[in-house]
Amino acid sequence: MLRWIAQDLGNAEDVVKKIEVPLPEPQENEARIKVLATVIGLPDKMMLDGNYLAFNIKPISFGQEMVGIVDKAGPGFPFSEGDRIIGGARFDIGLGGLAEYCISPGEGAILAPDSLADEEAAGFLGSFHVAYTGLVNRAKLQSGEVLLVLGGAGRTGASAIQLGKALGATVIATARKQKQEEFCYSQGADFVFNPEKVSFEDAIADFTQGRGVNVIYDTVGGNVYKEAVQNITYGGRVVLIGFASGSWGEPDPMHISWKGYSVMGALHTVRTDEERKRSVDQLNAMLEKKVIHPLPTLVYDFDYAVDALASLKYRQSGLVIVRGY
Repeated sequence: MLRWIAQDLGNAEDVVKKIEVPLPEPQENEARIKVLATVIGLPDKMMLDGNYLAFNIKPISFGQEMVGIVDKAGPGFPFSEGDRIIGGARFDIGLGGLAEYCISPGEGAILAPDSLADEEAAGFLGSFHVAYTGLVNRAKLQSGEVLLVLGGAGRTGASAIQLGKALGATVIATARKQKQEEFCYSQGADFVFNPEKVSFEDAIADFTQGRGVNVIYDTVGGNVYKEAVQNITYGGRVVLIGFASGSWGEPDPMHISWKGYSVMGALHTVRTDEERKRSVDQLNAMLEKKVIHPLPTLVYDFDYAVDALASLKYRQSGLVIVRGY
């Protein structure tokens, strides 16, 4: 089978190669998946740059999420051979989704919605299901509350904007370029501002008339987190999603105590079976009603995976997808 890897750090054009490798074998609660499409995104770029916080291994394997057909199910895997599923790929052990076949663990896998094409389904789990876990299961966002999405132009941020509006919230988003601001508005944001041009305090105070925000959905981390939490309300909730800035947001226990808010993390792989089932039902119903919609997607064929990875240097919003071989 064919797989794209990088043995060294650097530009995709220089270090990413297609190689022939043996078919992987699934272990307990895993399956071998014939990949139909995979997501290429910020984690892949960070791995090539050598600053991805979660893993630092070589060779680098790309594609954390994918949609595909179960080719061989290991013991305990929740779906059957022939099922079309969305799931995570074991890029952490060199078996990511940018390949003909990958290995997917059962914890995060779900059946792909029939209403989504492969290119749309590939990124649905790591965007809308992460947003649902964060906003519904963890923060319990309520209609009428104010949601602040840090990094609204990213795919998880854009999904949170859409889902927040669907849940009846007023949505504020941050973006650092004009095209990103326009993209956030196209996803439903009520107000977008650039924190490099206007302070969090001024922007949020003006828009909320001094009330502040109830929920912060943080895909950025770093200093942006620190500035954002100054504007949270009593009883507010902060959901830690990612570290696009290069570092996680660092909660200050004293500030949390004085302001009376909570900080939590959200991963779609860390939820109960009931939470997973309800999110599948609710998000599929939202798709059918067109309350939410798939993110804009740039699609590359498998043989042009290097171009897809190289495009991440310039891509400002939406999804980059590579079709299966």
